[in-house]
Amino acid sequence: MVQILIVTLLVLCCAAYWLQRLAPATTIPFWRALAGSLQGTQVFPALRAKAERLATPNGASSGCGGCKGCDKSGGGCH
Repeated sequence: MVQILIVTLLVLCCAAYWLQRLAPATTIPFWRALAGSLQGTQVFPALRAKAERLATPNGASSGCGGCKGCDKSGGGCH
């Protein structure tokens, strides 16, 4: 029974990770709800800050802002 719970949790975490990487706009409602629920508490301030950043459409975009080589070449991302 414990093994099933661990595997289920792992699969859900992997699915959430790839959903955030491939379609970040679909996870905006989740991040917005998480940021709203953590707004009044003092626990997990780093998680609250990240959720607030990811709750905005431009914070969740994986465009040129996430690329490390954009500034060096000056030719754009990739």
